Amino acid sequence: MRGTGDTPILSPDVKGPDMANELTMQTANAQAVPEDPGSREAFVERCRLYVLDRIEQQPVGETPFYHLFIDQVFPPDLYAALRTYMLDCKYGSETTDRLQDNPGFVNRRFNLFESQHPAIQVFRAIFADAEVKQAFLRKFYLRDIDTLADAVEIHVEFEYFFTQAGRFQNIHVDIPPKYLSFVFYIPEHPVPEEEEKHNATILYDKDLNPHYNARFRANSVCVFAPHFYSYHGFASTIDRDVLVLFYVSPEELRGWQQLQREHPEAPPFDGIRDVTAAKLRRFPLIEYGSSENRLLSEREGCRINARQGRVIRDV
Repeated sequence: MRGTGDTPILSPDVKGPDMANELTMQTANAQAVPEDPGSREAFVERCRLYVLDRIEQQPVGETPFYHLFIDQVFPPDLYAALRTYMLDCKYGSETTDRLQDNPGFVNRRFNLFESQHPAIQVFRAIFADAEVKQAFLRKFYLRDIDTLADAVEIHVEFEYFFTQAGRFQNIHVDIPPKYLSFVFYIPEHPVPEEEEKHNATILYDKDLNPHYNARFRANSVCVFAPHFYSYHGFASTIDRDVLVLFYVSPEELRGWQQLQREHPEAPPFDGIRDVTAAKLRRFPLIEYGSSENRLLSEREGCRINARQGRVIRDV
């Protein structure tokens, strides 16, 4: 039997009376986004400050490339509301095909870019906030954080994303106009520890060895900045339900789309390398520093060998 918005997710160590208490609390929390504007504003501010605190507390992981994994990224009441709506979308009739993950199968998606759902409106208000953008960008970029925060916005590919067990996403890097990539984990059911490891975003090193730094854990997120070796993907062993969001430069996205129309991607895929290099000269990564030699070295070593930033091992 499928889960519903009335079936909250529990942490695996919650048992007995504590389980009943948590069920009651989370069911109530799922309805907790206020309706009236004044209360909604206060709710957004409380959630915004909570998220800012979680960002500041979490150090950057450096292997295999800079990334953040933030546990308990939202207050429990907001997370419960996001999960309730996710389940409504998952089992509703308005999901659409998501084609880009692997040529061998089709995942499902529910786009949230124009959603008026209260939980999504709160989510957008938090992640469109200048201070929140700056806090995330400051973890990855070396300078001009205020300028960069003003230049980026939430990309239209803001969506719930549903994957069945037994599927995998090709190793790839995200397109250059994306400055930060977020994967929020929203499992429908409790997830054993080993499955948490294997169903989160897999980060790959330059030799394409997998690193399981993130966890497919309720109310958590993996964040990274796309660049020459931000290789990542996933391989699901259970149903994998996530929310994805990107900070993108609209101006650079239009330029990238025009480049794709005029010069469609083809070997040796220098276009994505050139645009990535130009972006990182404007806004250097802490990981690379300001060295032009380091930038050129990473460009040369970039393993993209297929369309859409993919890395195919047997090519």
